[in-house]
Amino acid sequence: MVPAVLGVGLGFGPGLAAQSAVDLEATVLPESVRVGEEFTVRLVVGQERAGDVRFPALIDGPESIEQTGPAQIRSVDEGRRWEAEYTIRAWRADTLVIPPVEVELAAAGGVVRRLQPPAVPVMSVLPAADDPLELRDARPLLSLRALPWWLVLLAAALAGLAWWTWRRGRVAAAAAEVPLGPGDLALRDLARLREGWVRQQVSGERFYDGYEETLRRYAHVTRGWAPSRELLGLGDSDTGLVAALRHSILARFARLRTEWEGPLGDVDVGEAFVRADMEESLPADESGEPGVAPDGADKDGAGGAGPRRNGGGA
Repeated sequence: MVPAVLGVGLGFGPGLAAQSAVDLEATVLPESVRVGEEFTVRLVVGQERAGDVRFPALIDGPESIEQTGPAQIRSVDEGRRWEAEYTIRAWRADTLVIPPVEVELAAAGGVVRRLQPPAVPVMSVLPAADDPLELRDARPLLSLRALPWWLVLLAAALAGLAWWTWRRGRVAAAAAEVPLGPGDLALRDLARLREGWVRQQVSGERFYDGYEETLRRYAHVTRGWAPSRELLGLGDSDTGLVAALRHSILARFARLRTEWEGPLGDVDVGEAFVRADMEESLPADESGEPGVAPDGADKDGAGGAGPRRNGGGA
């Protein structure tokens, strides 16, 4: 788009013995704008002799225009050519006429020259009255456009997956919230000892430390027996627990070297005692008899213990 140009050719400063030619030029770019769009007013002064040219800081004009920044003034060709740019925004649809801009030429003895920027057509952002408008039929507020079947199936599948994931998380959270009883905790710790021994992650000494600590902690919860007490602190009804603990004592003080199968057999004895103790703690069935172990084994465990107190289940 070619900018509009308004030029003033060779002017002469009055009262000077040696007149200097001056070229004046005022342009606007772009030539036409919409309401609210910025355009640039560019003033150029060329002179034969180098000297300062003073431009106004602001461009005067109607109230419908706004200068959005300071004037950008620069000198080229060692002061023989000066350029000034003003960024303007118009807020009214009309043919904008900017008043002449006065500049002062120091090289011409302070003479003042006027540069007249061209008029700027400012168009409205609204469509013209004769522009064709596309009218659509009215639709209900809650109406939905038809969706492709694959998109509906995908949305349903994602919703089902989200519900399944949420449900699974709820079930897992509910299961995690159920506290384990002393029997379940003891079986869990014994299973960990078994796994550590099979994987050769624990030594025989550490294995039996954990084995005895698990059984003593279980007896402390279910019988009130202090873990630091000797086996004599247990009664005749706890022969199963005494037998299980003796496996640890024998491994500590009577065996010079722990055989590979020995700890596995000992942990079987400990687990059998805990399960039997938990089974006896269950309430009696309809016949009035206490519950029987699933494998039909004797409730006394490895040591044939008598009736238990405070079963291991929670």
